[in-house]
Amino acid sequence: MVAALNSLKIKSYRRHRPEQNLLYRTIETYWPIFVNEQRKVGKTLPHFIRDEFDDFLECGIPENGFVRTYCYACRYSGIVPFSCKRRGFCPSCCARRMNDEAAHLVDAVIPEVPTRQWVFSFPFKMRLLIARNQSLMNKALKIYINEIQSFQRKRAKAAGFKEPRSGAVTFIQRFGSALNLNIHFHTVIPDGVFYKTSGGYRFHRLAEPSFVELCSVAIKIRKKVLNAIEKMGLAEDFQTFFDEESLGEMQSISITQKAAFGDRAGTGLKRFGVKKIEVDPEGQDPYSAKIDGFSLNASVSVPAQDRKRLEQLIRYMARGPIATERLSEGFPNQLVYKMKSPWRDGTTHVSFSHLDFIARLVALIPPPRMNMVRYHGCFAPNFKDRDLIVKRPSQKKGTNESYLVNNFAKVEKVKKERLRWAEMLKRTFKIDVTVCPRCSGRLEQIAVIKDKAAAKKILESLGELSSFRPLEVIESRGPPCSDDFFIDEIDQRDPTW
Repeated sequence: MVAALNSLKIKSYRRHRPEQNLLYRTIETYWPIFVNEQRKVGKTLPHFIRDEFDDFLECGIPENGFVRTYCYACRYSGIVPFSCKRRGFCPSCCARRMNDEAAHLVDAVIPEVPTRQWVFSFPFKMRLLIARNQSLMNKALKIYINEIQSFQRKRAKAAGFKEPRSGAVTFIQRFGSALNLNIHFHTVIPDGVFYKTSGGYRFHRLAEPSFVELCSVAIKIRKKVLNAIEKMGLAEDFQTFFDEESLGEMQSISITQKAAFGDRAGTGLKRFGVKKIEVDPEGQDPYSAKIDGFSLNASVSVPAQDRKRLEQLIRYMARGPIATERLSEGFPNQLVYKMKSPWRDGTTHVSFSHLDFIARLVALIPPPRMNMVRYHGCFAPNFKDRDLIVKRPSQKKGTNESYLVNNFAKVEKVKKERLRWAEMLKRTFKIDVTVCPRCSGRLEQIAVIKDKAAAKKILESLGELSSFRPLEVIESRGPPCSDDFFIDEIDQRDPTW
């Protein structure tokens, strides 16, 4: 009876079938073609790029391995496939990483203080330089964080606080709204400073930044970034981070919003939308400063008690590049991607050939050993008083204190664990993987299947074999297009339409 009542609130788990969505079918069909096209012109791709695509094609496919579950009440048998655990573009694994990071920051890092999101982006002409040179990107990130924290400390010292401390967590995003390569920083920073007292640290809230102050900070960041480029000898000629010529070309066409394959090679992507749409320019936003292409925005703030909204904000900051629900098929032989919000010129959709779409994904994959989440200031692991500031995970009620003393090492290990996959599904999507979908009983894990031959036999007995439907490759081309990006637009504001 209790399980039945719980099932009314928590949904049971039903595995998704990635092989049936458009993203998987596109990569399954055109990734080998893309590799062959690069090989024909004597170009190669790095191993980490090839591994990213190969592992994605195995993500969520039970034939590659799964965990088997069983309900002893109704004898229902289920499966949970393995994931690729990649961080490039896989929607499932990026969503898992996004929700895990948000839950960790809210539960175990950021204390209950007002916070603000700061966003910093680079000029268009500098984006390829930042994307190709990781040392320069790290230097620019350090300058950006130091200037914001210096700005907060100066205001706190003017208010009479000595040695104020500030913390931050930065998410490095590599993508724009049209799947273009655009490295920029999303940072969550407390809207104030921490100062030390006899009993520990206390928080002092600062006033929200004014437009003049944002412009002053943006000017300082711009000046120091340009000086860093000049000191590193990158003003004119610079060393690329990757030796592979093909990857550099993919990054270049992604930043410049151009096609690399088909009859539109070298020209701009086809765009659709409404002309003369009325969009407020960034210059009228009092929380946004733009200096010679360097953009600094601090418009989003979260109250101290609204932890749910803070978690939603961090999910947005840590999200993956692709929203599969906005990807659709066009004709002939095209993919159409819908932007979350229109551009200033009214663009709402962009169109790719399938090979151009693969090229966009190649450019978005981060290089290995590059941390995409950075901790700064008093939130950094090496800060000596971090335990006095960061939020401590709440202890579950009813915990036996004697058990904690006798099993101290085990408890410490559990404390450092992130949320497990089953707990993450329950917290984020209200889905309980341990609830039987047939009788609402409890599912138990009975086996981990890694052998592909054994997995196939079990899947055949359960009727869970994957059904692959690759796309049909159309060789014929459509009619030639004009240089006007809005040639196929439909103005929905026209009453005669």
